[in-house]
Amino acid sequence: MDATSTSVYHGNCHCGRYRFEVSVPGPLETIVCTCSLCEKKGYLWLDLSNSPFKVVRDDGDLTEYQSAVLNDQFCKYCGTGVLGEHTSGPLSGHVLVNLRAVQGLNPFHLEQSAKVVRLEGERKINPLPPTPSDPPAQHVGSCHCGNVWAELLVSIKDQVVKEDNCSSCTRNGYIGVYPNKDQVRIHGGERTFEYKYGKKFSGTLHCNICGVTVFNNVYGPPLSVFDAVPPERKERVMAVYWKNVMLQPLNVRALDGIDRGTLWIERSDEGTEGYVLDP
Repeated sequence: MDATSTSVYHGNCHCGRYRFEVSVPGPLETIVCTCSLCEKKGYLWLDLSNSPFKVVRDDGDLTEYQSAVLNDQFCKYCGTGVLGEHTSGPLSGHVLVNLRAVQGLNPFHLEQSAKVVRLEGERKINPLPPTPSDPPAQHVGSCHCGNVWAELLVSIKDQVVKEDNCSSCTRNGYIGVYPNKDQVRIHGGERTFEYKYGKKFSGTLHCNICGVTVFNNVYGPPLSVFDAVPPERKERVMAVYWKNVMLQPLNVRALDGIDRGTLWIERSDEGTEGYVLDP
């Protein structure tokens, strides 16, 4: 691309209640910030200092959460983080847009060329301590404000960890680990809002204060859809169904003390098709 050319990108939260355009002169420059909130949400930022930003639609659903270093704006209906402004560190005073919310961009590619901005000495938000019950937690994690937290009772090294580019996971920066429900303890689930879309076979839970996703719910299709399954296949199909609905997915980004560089993460572009933004 010509370094002097300008590209216009279109973006939106997942539900489409907030939509925007941003004009970027020259190549797209991605920023990764290491503050605790940016890490938990997986933000991939574009600095808007030299990139004109235009709001195309605003239904009034953006809400704000202020961390020690970031004023974060996310959709209170679907949970997508859209805008941010750091209040300290190298990015202080810079207004940024989350490139995960921009249509047609692959976050795996953006991460490879991103500039990492480190904030030293930021106070980390720790979750509440594990509950004194058996079995003991192997990992504990929380949303940023500590409103919602989870205990994983098995080692993450023994679990499958996945990241894909579906329209929702991309916007949330979601990296999933998939233990069974009896391997997880959830706390503060009543202090979340749930976003379901499409066939509503699953739901993404966001803290109703800071918007971070700690866990997801799996519902699967209604049992009535299996009435049409041929008898010779039904036992196998139902076994898969019950296995899936017994899962309690957790967001790896929310787990404290996890060095993602030591994990084997299955990354794929599975799920990128089929998302259509309503007019």
